[in-house]
Amino acid sequence: MTGNPERVERKRRPGIWLVVVGGLLAIGFSIYAVLAAPDSTSGPLWIVAGWGALVFVYGLYRVIRGPSTLDDPHGGTDANGR
Repeated sequence: MTGNPERVERKRRPGIWLVVVGGLLAIGFSIYAVLAAPDSTSGPLWIVAGWGALVFVYGLYRVIRGPSTLDDPHGGTDANGR
């Protein structure tokens, strides 16, 4: 059986978008929390900045570790452990 040229497996680094979006959220909301209310209650803004930092750290882990055995090469996940 010949391979489908449209489904060429390329080298991917999962998590790069998590790094970008998480970093933007963390930095953006941290700056906004400091500028908007430096001495009042800006707790919800820091919560979003913390979640952004967690997304950034998880994305960085995925970039460094590389593809997982649970990642399906055609999108989604495969829990069968291929």
